[in-house]
Amino acid sequence: MTPKISIYPDYALMSSAAAERVIDLMNHKPGSVICFPSGSSPKGMFDALVTANQNGRVDFSKCVFIGLDEWIGLGAGDDGSCRDLLDRDFLKPIGLRPDQIVFFDGKAFDPQAECDRVNKIVESLGGLDLIILGVGMNGHLALNEPGTSWDTYAHISELDTITVEVGQKYFKQPTTLTRGITVGIRHILEARSAILLASGASKAPVIQRALAFPVSKDFPATVLQNHLNAEFILDADAGELIS
Repeated sequence: MTPKISIYPDYALMSSAAAERVIDLMNHKPGSVICFPSGSSPKGMFDALVTANQNGRVDFSKCVFIGLDEWIGLGAGDDGSCRDLLDRDFLKPIGLRPDQIVFFDGKAFDPQAECDRVNKIVESLGGLDLIILGVGMNGHLALNEPGTSWDTYAHISELDTITVEVGQKYFKQPTTLTRGITVGIRHILEARSAILLASGASKAPVIQRALAFPVSKDFPATVLQNHLNAEFILDADAGELIS
């Protein structure tokens, strides 16, 4: 299978298009179960969704939000944590209630129990309606690093060196990152819809490999070739190597 590929001239238009996919879903199914990433790639989409919500174009009051991943050792209120970024960019501006949010606690005494908790909640909700993903320079999806089994649900991840290096951009000072907690590849494959967002020339070879190379655990993003309803939403720079 080949994911749908949508390429837009710039980051702003790419972000707007991604936001429209979310708006369409929420208007069609207000009680959707959605899973979004933190970070720089979705920031423009979040800004567009906040504006649409303020303008009455979309209502998130009935949805359930599942957090994609978190650094182990960090949690809500910790500068640079995934929860901190999402609170700032999306969850608080949208006004989601605490009972609508399911997020990994990276500070939990028993991280495996956190995995089990989130797995049970997602299963009880009937799975994810939409998962939006960024992609790492090593092809990781969420914190599913190279070598991750396709059969995983939420699990603890040993972070790749590249992930640790790139992850420092979210912190004001050097931060020790060794493990993460993340939704699994099975969650991604079983989601009714999956969108990969990527922008910038540095992601062009990553996107090329994700689409053109054989599906391999060595480059997790290739698994989206096996998804029944996946879309790559890219700006022109990220899509420049796609033939």
